[in-house]
Amino acid sequence: MKNIVFEESELSKKIANYHLPRYDELIKLDLFMNQLVDILNEYLSVFLIPGEEKTVTPSMINNYVFKHIIPAPLHKKYNREQLAQLIVIGILKQVLSISDIGEILRMQREQYPTDIAFNYFCTEVEKALKVTFEIRDFSEIEKTQPSKVTPLTKKVRSAVISFANKIYVKQSIYYETKSLPQ
Repeated sequence: MKNIVFEESELSKKIANYHLPRYDELIKLDLFMNQLVDILNEYLSVFLIPGEEKTVTPSMINNYVFKHIIPAPLHKKYNREQLAQLIVIGILKQVLSISDIGEILRMQREQYPTDIAFNYFCTEVEKALKVTFEIRDFSEIEKTQPSKVTPLTKKVRSAVISFANKIYVKQSIYYETKSLPQ
């Protein structure tokens, strides 16, 4: 029986074609902590290895608020901007320290409106996943430059490429060592 290699698996295809919601697609209602955690884990679950801890927990979010990485909730409710920032954190914490992520978020807040920064981040994540999980030609990423290349856009691109490569290695190892032949 021939095993399907990871690159040909449904999981690999699912990750390669993953769509992160854009800012306007995020829920517009303010959310309580348990709702926020559920939505975040739903968005980020595709990147988890079966049996791993959830990507985001209430104590993690409380820690990000305590460290001023994200603003405190208003009346125990989190808004769409905080949700977007937490998606960024949930992805980048795979490859960067929380303090580094805080700096990137701070720079983004200073240079761009939240929707522009978040949508750019989502586009870069999707391109990095597509190239890493499907195309395997990393020059493809460089062919699609943002309208204005800045030190910040370079940092974001480098971070998401690191994320995509880490997820690729983890998922392919899991697939090839733990999953049953298909």
